[in-house]
Amino acid sequence: MLAYHLRRSTLTRIFAILGLFLCFCPRSRAKDLRGDIVTMKNGDRFTGQVKRLQSGVLYIETDYTSSNIGVDWAQVRRVQSKAMYMITLASGVHVTGRIERTTGGEKETGDVTIQTETESINLQSSTIVEISSQKSAFWRQLQGSMDAGISYTSGNSQATATSDLTATYATRKWATTAALNTSYNNQSGGTKTNRDDASLSGERFFSRNSYVGGLLDFLHSSQQDLDLRTTVGGGYGRYWMRTGTTDFRWLGGVVYAREAFTTATGQPKDSNAEALIGVSFDSYRFKVGEVHSQLLVFPGLSDFGRIRTTTNNSLVIKLTNNFHFTLSFWDNYDSRPPVTAKNNELGLSTGIGWSF
Repeated sequence: MLAYHLRRSTLTRIFAILGLFLCFCPRSRAKDLRGDIVTMKNGDRFTGQVKRLQSGVLYIETDYTSSNIGVDWAQVRRVQSKAMYMITLASGVHVTGRIERTTGGEKETGDVTIQTETESINLQSSTIVEISSQKSAFWRQLQGSMDAGISYTSGNSQATATSDLTATYATRKWATTAALNTSYNNQSGGTKTNRDDASLSGERFFSRNSYVGGLLDFLHSSQQDLDLRTTVGGGYGRYWMRTGTTDFRWLGGVVYAREAFTTATGQPKDSNAEALIGVSFDSYRFKVGEVHSQLLVFPGLSDFGRIRTTTNNSLVIKLTNNFHFTLSFWDNYDSRPPVTAKNNELGLSTGIGWSF
């Protein structure tokens, strides 16, 4: 009965997500690892290939495990590797070089040494936010996640399907993120609603945790009578807080929005200039999970007095082998929608996902 209530387009999205999942799933393959050595404070030692440091977790690939091992960066005593890495510091500086972590000494100012092409940098391990490998292939440089959820209630014949796909490509000077979020709800004898949101955002990094950001977003929402809203713009932003486990930043700028509604009576202007005020918070906890929260406010400039807001929030709980459970909440608000549409569209969803 569930397949009867889901639209063909929704099933297509789900199968596309599953197809991408199979493409990105790690395959067993024999290869020669580099021979990096990671020693923990309790004496445990791993030999293999240091992949990356992300969210306070150092990932190591070995010959004797089916997936990468994730260890707490704060519990690492020593790292020896000859590879070149892209390294992000808490100060906002991005450097490329070889990294070695030692136990430190009285005459040293830090326990980590970064050897670039021109200099040797000595600093504390707590000031390192992220380490990523330099990879020749574009697809191997991508990082992201895929989530999908389906629910069905027999009492009222209600079916709901959601899917989320996010991918990020980062270099030493810039990063870009593509995201696709879909939600479909159908109830027998009731109204069908669907929401599709595709976005592309980018950041150009500068020193001292400042950056210039850009945004391109396409939103369709049947509940708000919105055929398509295209938003493009950008601005300047800074990190208020940046550590290995917590990010807190803001962004201010201007965007241009073009809208097409299904209703013609009382709709706002087709094109509007809007200010952009945004904040985002990300927090990571070893062996537990992640919290992500973003709020964007768009005060009207050409349509003065109108205010739009959008927020996306998620709680990610780690499972095993890069799988996770996700609880998400999102909300779109428009102070001047068409007379037949609602001011708010909000949703709460759960799903199982995989990070790559």
